[in-house]
Amino acid sequence: MSKRTDSSAMESLFDAFADTLKDMIVNGRAAVDKDTGEVVRITPEAASLNVIRQFLKDNGQTVLPGTNKAVNDIASQLPFGGEEYEEGYAH
Repeated sequence: MSKRTDSSAMESLFDAFADTLKDMIVNGRAAVDKDTGEVVRITPEAASLNVIRQFLKDNGQTVLPGTNKAVNDIASQLPFGGEEYEEGYAH
């Protein structure tokens, strides 16, 4: 027999997860400093960034080429053999 989870509980869980992922991007990932034992914030590692990417993808959050300055800035730094960029599109 399966138990149904109340939709408001699921919404709260979803929101808490999204808030945690946002905090990780904005403030870094919490980690314990081996020398001091203090909790510090560090740049998220690839696995954490992949969780964020997959969360966005699973929830239909995409950015069309040329519509977001931050994405365009990243794309312009990619090593595609000197191809030029115009409005976020490589050609």
